Amino acid sequence: MKLLDMLKRSSRNLLQSKMRTLLTASAIAVGGFTLTVTLAAATGAKQYTSKIVAANFDPKAVMVAKDRALFEGSTQSGPKVYNEDLGTVYGMQVKQLTPQDVAKIKKIPHVTNVLENYQTDTQFITRPGVKRYTGTLNVYNKGQKPEISAGTLDRGVPDGTVVLPEDYLLLMLFDGPKDAIGKTIQVQVRQAAGATKVFSYKIAAVSTRSSLEASFSPTSLLLSSDDAKMVNDFVNKGTVNEGKFPTVTVTTDGNPADVKEALRRAGYPSLTAEDAQKIIFQIINVLQAIVLVFGLITLIASFFGVVNTQYISVLERTREIGLMKALGMGRFAVSRLFIIEATIIGFIGAVVGSGLAILLGTLLNPFISNKIHFGDQSLLVFTWWQVVALIAFLMLVTTIAGLLPAQKAAKLDPIEALRTE
Repeated sequence: MKLLDMLKRSSRNLLQSKMRTLLTASAIAVGGFTLTVTLAAATGAKQYTSKIVAANFDPKAVMVAKDRALFEGSTQSGPKVYNEDLGTVYGMQVKQLTPQDVAKIKKIPHVTNVLENYQTDTQFITRPGVKRYTGTLNVYNKGQKPEISAGTLDRGVPDGTVVLPEDYLLLMLFDGPKDAIGKTIQVQVRQAAGATKVFSYKIAAVSTRSSLEASFSPTSLLLSSDDAKMVNDFVNKGTVNEGKFPTVTVTTDGNPADVKEALRRAGYPSLTAEDAQKIIFQIINVLQAIVLVFGLITLIASFFGVVNTQYISVLERTREIGLMKALGMGRFAVSRLFIIEATIIGFIGAVVGSGLAILLGTLLNPFISNKIHFGDQSLLVFTWWQVVALIAFLMLVTTIAGLLPAQKAAKLDPIEALRTE
């Protein structure tokens, strides 16, 4: 019997048991739906991550620290041996960089610039006639490309000026982003000993929230490096953090990976944009694997469902199998007939499951992106080769599931089969 004839005959056999075929294919469809959505979500999350890294990290920049714990997390929970470079960062006692370290880093080949990173909590931020509000001060890093709604940062943030987040506009009684440009705000900071100091800054630009912003502090005001250092020196005067900073951002004119290796040999752990992307990808891959496991569990149940369906089909068609053999159909042809039926069930289930996933995903993408603040990036990104590969995989699974029933059908004795009532 030709392959085309077998396909027609298998299709007719499946249509004769529509409900059983539909229920079996539905089990495959559930697995197909879950796996399609999981793959699409992982693809969308990785694309979004790549955009975040591109928007917040200069591909030619390397973040450098003195303590690996800042990049990998602290592995020592007890007391540490005292070191003059120790300081408190994010609640951890870690070694911090000093001006002497910066001087060493600048001597490393292909290092063109070293930006000291400071983050300082303010006591309050205000201007005449308005209430006082909390906030933090950060160094402006042009590699982070903040979105600006008013003003300009073509030459960075000049000394004595600040980039004000849009969140403060209404609180500071500005009529809008443009109204804030050129106005002055006061920032008061306090030392651990209690002394306070007020710094005044003119607003050079207003930053707006971005779905690609990597900062966990949307209320960070951006200052020039010199201004940020001045504030940081005042706040930390007399403390273990005086004259120290947790990280620096190194700009290179060469391969960041080569600079990273040179920094490692010099005793400075570092992180490139590619490293940051890999770290986030690892988290996504773990979450993807967890969801895939549940999808595979569904497939295992579907596998045995196909086996059961095909076994019942063999038992119901025993006389038909005997007649086909008596008319000259070989064991291989009989076996292939049932394998094709199992493959068709897999194809139907896979297409239905993946199709529903694509349809619902496409319709719900705008709603999901809005809820999780993905901006114009879709969470569920369907790629044709993943869908085709998944359909082929599900068809392979059901084909394997059909092997045992097919083998049973092939081994039936035609005489005994014809005697079956």
